[in-house]
Amino acid sequence: MKKKLAIGILSVSLLIPISASAARVAYYGYVLPTLSGNNYTGYHTKGTGDDYIFHELDALQGAPQGANFWADSGGSISQKYNQKVGSDTRINFNGDYSKGNDVRMGMENREYWSTKGYASGWVDFR
Repeated sequence: MKKKLAIGILSVSLLIPISASAARVAYYGYVLPTLSGNNYTGYHTKGTGDDYIFHELDALQGAPQGANFWADSGGSISQKYNQKVGSDTRINFNGDYSKGNDVRMGMENREYWSTKGYASGWVDFR
């Protein structure tokens, strides 16, 4: 009986953190191509009806003026948001991209540099 109870409690305690953070996805060392070229995270299926994603920029190299980030679904679905290290931003959609839609985040060096930049952070695709 005690063994079953312990296994049950352990199972529930492991599931709670996973389901609470399933939409939060980290990315590391994504390249910001030269000449303000674009790069994107992978697509993620939205789990809520919220018309935004949430982004936090943890590290940035080679982009002294910051980097631009936006929501994308086969084309831009938000305006561009400039961010610097340590900033977090709610990236609002221009339209309705609710639960079940696939979205990704786009990024570029804010300045038109001839060298690559690198960004790391996390995105809550909601």
